[in-house]
Amino acid sequence: MQPSSAPGPIDTRNMIIAVVLSMAIMFGWEFFYAGPQRARLEAEQAHVAAQQQANAPPAPAGQTAAEAPAPAASANAPREQVLAASAARRIGVSTSAVEGSISLDGGRIDDLNLRGYCHTAERAEAGGCVGGEAGEVTLLAPMQSQYSHDAFFGWEQRAGESAATLADAYSQWQAREGAELTRDTPVTLTLHTENGLVIERTIAIDDAYMFAITDVVHNPTEAALGIRPFGAVRRQGTPENYKVQPIVHQGMVGAFGPNNTLRQTNFRDADKHAQNKTRGRAGEDERLQEASGVGGWLGITDHYWLTAIVLDPSEAISAYYDSRPQDGSTDYRAAYRGAWRDLPAGGTVTYTQRLFAGAKRVELLQDYQRTLNIPRFDDAVDWGNFWFLTRPFFLWLLHPLAMWAGNFGLGILLTTIVVKLLLFPLVYHSFKSMAKMRGLQPKMKEIQERFAADKQRQQQEILRLYQTEKINPVSGCLPILLQIPVFFALYKTLTVTIEMRHAPFYGWISDLSAPDPSSIFNLFGLLPFNPHDVPLIGAFLILGAWPILYGISMWALQALSPPPTDPVQAQVFRFMPILFTFMFAGFPAGLVIYWTWSNTLSILQQYVIMRRQGVETQLDQFIARRLKREAET
Repeated sequence: MQPSSAPGPIDTRNMIIAVVLSMAIMFGWEFFYAGPQRARLEAEQAHVAAQQQANAPPAPAGQTAAEAPAPAASANAPREQVLAASAARRIGVSTSAVEGSISLDGGRIDDLNLRGYCHTAERAEAGGCVGGEAGEVTLLAPMQSQYSHDAFFGWEQRAGESAATLADAYSQWQAREGAELTRDTPVTLTLHTENGLVIERTIAIDDAYMFAITDVVHNPTEAALGIRPFGAVRRQGTPENYKVQPIVHQGMVGAFGPNNTLRQTNFRDADKHAQNKTRGRAGEDERLQEASGVGGWLGITDHYWLTAIVLDPSEAISAYYDSRPQDGSTDYRAAYRGAWRDLPAGGTVTYTQRLFAGAKRVELLQDYQRTLNIPRFDDAVDWGNFWFLTRPFFLWLLHPLAMWAGNFGLGILLTTIVVKLLLFPLVYHSFKSMAKMRGLQPKMKEIQERFAADKQRQQQEILRLYQTEKINPVSGCLPILLQIPVFFALYKTLTVTIEMRHAPFYGWISDLSAPDPSSIFNLFGLLPFNPHDVPLIGAFLILGAWPILYGISMWALQALSPPPTDPVQAQVFRFMPILFTFMFAGFPAGLVIYWTWSNTLSILQQYVIMRRQGVETQLDQFIARRLKREAET
């Protein structure tokens, strides 16, 4: 078989076209795809809301308590206004992790702020959020308020072939005056039902985000009854500051049904389902997902927060996700019904379930998973289809090193070192081959000049030279290919894990999960304007210090590698550091720091190996020229 010829005009043209197309794809992604997609989705959601507001049908007769819609409101009032109006019917909640209140109307857990988590990366001098409680992340908000989000629990009574409500989201509970839920003081709510039953509900909370709800149903009557529990997590409309992020699941999530299968439905699919109901393309009883099983959990999640009902591991349940038009937006719901119980005359039934409402910290989720026997609870974090890569990368490498170092930025640097050490044997072999190739540049140039008119003979002689010197010209690609999984795993975990949210680094980097906020176009903050606000091109003017350092490191690493033999290809490759500098400007700062540090370590490795192979690098030539110039001066 004859070896292929050396790169000719057609090969060079194809390579240039490929590079230009790559540039067009990378720079045009935000302008032509991501931006319009977000705008289209927002317009679609607005259209759905308008259609639902105009055509929302009344709730069908016979609808059970778990399916009942939220009460209609004349307008979505501010959360503070709704809380003030119902203050007399609320029990305070206060722990080191959360603060809020529980409504006695329905026993709804519907008001919760997360202490320690702020809307922005800025913090007050005392360590709290800028703006105090107003700056804290709000997870739950009451019905009829903006971005309402709550959880409620109740009971149904068997009535022939159907079920009647005993306690639901509107039942009027009573509690001791001045009662407050803390870590050390549970609260007890009491409900007297219309048919004479008495329900005592005890709510406790730990020092994190797990509520325990224990109901004792008393039957002082002379008639035996059949009863079953139910619960629902509800959200009215998408979360505040909601952004469509394909890499992060946001919507209904849980593990239930046969084998406690992980089940997910995102907000976009739920909106389409509600829209189909509005247009008559789906029945009122049609649901997004539905399954029966034993135990499990289910709820609603957004980027970093989760509200989920955790069921007794031995409870037989029927669970489902649903969405419906309500009050001009979409009512999202994750709900379940438990098993029927016989409540004898004069007897009692006791049942305990839990509610998680808080931050999706991986270690915390895993601790609950172990101690409370919650199946796949840490899958509330969206590890993605490549979970076998992202999960161990975070749990076994990045997170432990960050905890040991006391800073996630330092954890990223240490992770890079570990990855370099693991790949060192392959990298060493690759860099040795590259060093030999660089040393062969004069011989290769001589072959190209000698057989300039015969490209096929030229390529044959170059291949013979590779065989004689025992060099594999493509071995330099292997370390880069092996780093791609690491790059993806870091990008995914930077995006989905709350541990990386607002994680600071040294200097001006206050959030490793966000792009470098500085920009060379305003001299890194010295000029009083934000380049991002410049019309049309503002998105391309956020070129921070770390992306620039990355570009410099890429140029330096490229200078140590053998240049392409084709002069046009070599010219194109000289522009690659500039291209990637602008591309990386929009990546999370933690990712840019990783790649810059990785390049820096690669430069040191490659320089030492080349010097040990007796190969003179461009750095050596640069130093020699400087020394010669100074000597002449």
